[in-house]
Amino acid sequence: MARTVQVKKVRSPAPGNIEDDIDYICKSFGYFTLRDKQDSAGRIFRLLVREGCGDKDGLCSDSIAEDLNLSRGAIIHHLNNFIKCGLVIKENNLYRLRSQSLQKSIEEIKIDIDRIFSQMIKIAMEIDNKLGHYYR
Repeated sequence: MARTVQVKKVRSPAPGNIEDDIDYICKSFGYFTLRDKQDSAGRIFRLLVREGCGDKDGLCSDSIAEDLNLSRGAIIHHLNNFIKCGLVIKENNLYRLRSQSLQKSIEEIKIDIDRIFSQMIKIAMEIDNKLGHYYR
């Protein structure tokens, strides 16, 4: 599956408020938009961080919709976006963070990105060598 990761530079929150910290991570991945009037992505992400990691199996889309009073369609839309960037995985119709913690999930995404950039640099070097473009 192709991964699409968007990372935005946003202002870090003042320390001490876990909700602001979770929102910071969500904003950094570009999930707070003006079109999301009900803050659906943020609400789903907060729930997944609290309930969809650790040793837990995950959450089904119906229970997320019920907990957040959102349509199942809206839930699936946002969950698919989280899956596309690699933050969330779906196993046995349950959704959870891709790793046992938020930190580990983000570290694994960074490893994915580093691997992609290493491959791109390798191929770019081959192209430059073939074309006689040299970098010092």
